Amino acid sequence: MTELDPRNSASPADSAPDEGLSPRAAAEAKKAAAAKAAAAAFIQSAGDDYGDVEAAQPRDVKKGQRTAVIVGLIICVLVGAGVLTYLFTSGFFNEQPVAEETQRVPLSDARVIAAFDEVAMDAPDISQYAYVSQDALIGPKFSDIVLNEPTNLGTPGNQIVTCEATATATFKNKGVEINVPVTLPFEYSNAGETWVPGDLVVGEATAVPLASASANDILANLNDILATNDPTYGEAMVDASIVKTASDLTIDGGPITVDLSKTVESEADGVKTSELRTSTVTLNVAWSNTEGWLVTVADAGQIDTQTNQIPVAPAEGADSPASVDPANTDPENIGNVKFGDSVSLSGTLQAVEDAAGLSSGNNYTNNGTTDNANGSVQLVLKLTRPLDMNLNGTQYRLTTIAVATSGLDDNGKSLIGRKADVKGPLEESFATSWSPAGVKALEIHVE
Repeated sequence: MTELDPRNSASPADSAPDEGLSPRAAAEAKKAAAAKAAAAAFIQSAGDDYGDVEAAQPRDVKKGQRTAVIVGLIICVLVGAGVLTYLFTSGFFNEQPVAEETQRVPLSDARVIAAFDEVAMDAPDISQYAYVSQDALIGPKFSDIVLNEPTNLGTPGNQIVTCEATATATFKNKGVEINVPVTLPFEYSNAGETWVPGDLVVGEATAVPLASASANDILANLNDILATNDPTYGEAMVDASIVKTASDLTIDGGPITVDLSKTVESEADGVKTSELRTSTVTLNVAWSNTEGWLVTVADAGQIDTQTNQIPVAPAEGADSPASVDPANTDPENIGNVKFGDSVSLSGTLQAVEDAAGLSSGNNYTNNGTTDNANGSVQLVLKLTRPLDMNLNGTQYRLTTIAVATSGLDDNGKSLIGRKADVKGPLEESFATSWSPAGVKALEIHVE
């Protein structure tokens, strides 16, 4: 039996005549015959391996389709996993939902100003500011009010809206102005649909002067000022008399210059010692915003001293030298006098020498003039008896007094060592460094 080669065999339908068919059927038959012929030509072109290749083709196609589906699914899974990883790492799932805005009514400037006007604020302690007026402070007056942006606090379900306003509270009296930074917090009330002010927060105060310091108030505390600067100096001049004061104090501070005088008396071995101490001190006054007027010692001058020693009179009933006439040792008191009044004094005329000794004997020193009143005084009258007088309101006890003898040819040199009675007016122009006044000698009677 001969095998048929599918490539060379023809179907009975291929050779069947078109006889007896309708036109439409004949056309369909021609289309079918053409398709078969095309298939036969394709098979023939495939060669001898057509049967093996075509037999395996359906299984390979199905396997490839399944593989493509699996690969596609794997790719989709990997892409989805990457997307999820990105969302987790970027915090997408941690983001909270946007909270609803709880503020309903805006906080107006007028509401803030009204809240400050209603604040009860105590005045600062003015006693911490030195040498300023302690009159009651007027205030507070709020200025420089600044309203900050609202802040949302809490969780979305329990949100709190707050806001802060800052300002400067000012207190003042005639001598000082004190400025205090303050903060007033507000919290929004949903129930009342309004802003409710909280407690005032007070900052650190600063002060500025409105008037200069009082020199009298400062000098009233001079002992402490000197002792703080130099304890030794302060002790030596404690409670000293203020002879002269010069100050140039302004709202920026300034200097104070003080001339001091102090007499210290002691007694030992029948001798009474009187020591006169004088000194000039310069103080500096400057302002501190937290402490007030600060006073420091810019210069504490040297303490000049003059010593006068006076023998103490023996006690009543005690023995005394026979050569001493008690009547001549009692002071002569001429009472109240003034410059221009005439006096008559007795004693011994001497040359103007040893001014320091003369000052010590009179317990008097005047650095504003010279030992001989610039040449106007020629002689010293050593008084027979100490002289007590109140000259122009100041009490003196003198043992010597200056004498002006401008009318004599030899300026009185011939009278030195002579006992004399001198008469004439007391003149301020003849005052010397050791005598508070001089006698203009109109008459001199010598023994």
